[in-house]
Amino acid sequence: MVRRALPCRRGTRTLAGADPTALTDAKQRLRRLLRQRRRDLSPQQVAEKSRRICARLQTFAPFEDATRLVLYAADDNEVQTEAVWAAAQSKAVYYPRISPDRSRLEFVRRYPHDRLVEGLFGIPVPLGNERLTPGQGGHSLVLTPGLGFDAEGCRLGRGKGYYDRAFGRLLAGALRVGVAYDCQVVDRIPGGPHDERVDWIVTESRLIDCRAKRAPHG
Repeated sequence: MVRRALPCRRGTRTLAGADPTALTDAKQRLRRLLRQRRRDLSPQQVAEKSRRICARLQTFAPFEDATRLVLYAADDNEVQTEAVWAAAQSKAVYYPRISPDRSRLEFVRRYPHDRLVEGLFGIPVPLGNERLTPGQGGHSLVLTPGLGFDAEGCRLGRGKGYYDRAFGRLLAGALRVGVAYDCQVVDRIPGGPHDERVDWIVTESRLIDCRAKRAPHG
């Protein structure tokens, strides 16, 4: 049974009592910094770091054990994941797709030999329409992109809340693994009551067990 990760709600990881505007501003400043760090990586660096991250993921026991995998198609210099896709042909693999009303993420099955096509915001998605359904989170591994993470698993996304909502609903019970370059892991990600955390982070140099890093009260 996979233990559900906690939101970034307690302890020093939450700006308790902070003005919501101040929290939003802090996140936006950090987004700009971390987005630029990622964009500064050369194509050669992205390829090499992605290769090392994917190799580490393929020897990660929860990856080997998972029957379902939620992957993503890299965008804006994110960690490339095609090597993971190639190694996961025996699993049921799903990719995120923004719903037609743009209110949530759907997760669409990609079969071997399926190609990806351009979706909303130019992000590649599978062609089909077989979707992950509620209750399938167990025995699933979610490889989660983000602009930044901290060692306790707090995640900074693009600000739309898509993954936060999915973790609380459709992906409830899944093991959440943040996928990032070393330069995206920072000392502290400011968090609010709706920010969900990941369980692990995989970078080109290390594997971080975020649950072990959390303060006893968090």
